[in-house]
Amino acid sequence: MTEDFDRILDQCVDRINRGETLADCLSDYPKYAERLKPLLQSMLDMQKGYAFTPSPEAKRAARQKFYAALDKRQQTTPFASLLKLISRPAALAAVAVLVLAIVFAGVWGFKSLQPQPPVLVSNPDGNFAFFISDEPNDIGDFESLNVTISRVSLQTANSSVNFIPDVKTVDLTQLLGAQSQEIWRGDVPDGQYSQVIIYVSKVEGKLKSTGQTIDIKLPGNKLHISSSFDITAGTVTSFTFDITVIATGNNGKYILKPQISESGSQQEPAPVEPKPGASQGKGNK
Repeated sequence: MTEDFDRILDQCVDRINRGETLADCLSDYPKYAERLKPLLQSMLDMQKGYAFTPSPEAKRAARQKFYAALDKRQQTTPFASLLKLISRPAALAAVAVLVLAIVFAGVWGFKSLQPQPPVLVSNPDGNFAFFISDEPNDIGDFESLNVTISRVSLQTANSSVNFIPDVKTVDLTQLLGAQSQEIWRGDVPDGQYSQVIIYVSKVEGKLKSTGQTIDIKLPGNKLHISSSFDITAGTVTSFTFDITVIATGNNGKYILKPQISESGSQQEPAPVEPKPGASQGKGNK
């Protein structure tokens, strides 16, 4: 239960940072609303308290005053000059603006220098296949439920790899129980993987009862599962990511969730290609 609450809290923080309201998050999680509300409200209060967006005119005036103060530095020691400078409110604002600009520029510059996770290329003979399935919960309410997947990320302890599905949209109503659909196959580096993340760009369902098409909210626009599995040489690994849809109450809203107990991987030996010129006999049935 603690793991579920922590994940939901993280998703609500992401949603609010993207512009959604506190009420939206609480209505999607009525079971946890009482615990979520004070934590999310505290986050909002802190954001308001630290909000600071100087106007372009204020920035220019602050820079001018800052440089004017620096031109007088020869009249006193550097340390005394700095103390005199920051004792003035206008100059202090200039210093704050410049420091913030340098910090943000450094952070974004550092991020841009970080190596990006490789995007893998599909290969019909690859060592890894990725499937989508659906655990029936409230899927019976839908005539169709299309999930559009933009990217899948496989995480190790220290790195990750990504791939773009060849099949980007799946209808969960066609993938009940043991049924599944392969959306990508390719070569994935050997190693131990600990988490799978699906990034979803759109969820659209058509209700059986009314024929109405509705957009289904997905907190964070992603689904993730913590599941340890190995990819090793000489084997083909298949991973099935099971998704389920659940009604959040009597308000006509639904939410997608990963079904961890029904998800996972399995391995089988890679097919052995015959050597050139070798004869192939018929196997016994």
